[in-house]
Amino acid sequence: MRTALRLLAIALTLAALPVRGEDRPRPVSGSEMRAEARSLAAGDPRLLAEVAEAEAEAERGVLGSGPSSIRQTVPAGATWALPITRSSHAAATIAVRRIGAAPVALTILDAAGRQLCTDNSGSALLTCRIAAGGGPLVARVANRGADATDVLLLMN
Repeated sequence: MRTALRLLAIALTLAALPVRGEDRPRPVSGSEMRAEARSLAAGDPRLLAEVAEAEAEAERGVLGSGPSSIRQTVPAGATWALPITRSSHAAATIAVRRIGAAPVALTILDAAGRQLCTDNSGSALLTCRIAAGGGPLVARVANRGADATDVLLLMN
């Protein structure tokens, strides 16, 4: 599944780039990311099976019909927060793909402000998996670098 998540992150990066004539990238749907991941799998049965597994989980975890990814510029030393509504019957996977060199950290909080998960590994792809349960969450992305950086927040 980790390989499929990497493929989805690559697909998200490619699909979120601005289209000629547009100055801002458009939101990318989960189906677009999974289609790009299938293409990037280049017929590899193992990778295609992982993409299929990701597709099967596409409607689980996070509620709402909006885009499953958001691109945001986070200024140096700043934190960006996004409220998320999760499903009460399925786990949620929330990942951040860093674009640029600035180190970032991902933290997921519940409605009471309790930390449920954090990934400050310094990797280009940070991931948190949250157990099933109702109630809102907040995803926080902290830029620990000296320069602004773009991030892509990916939710299942």
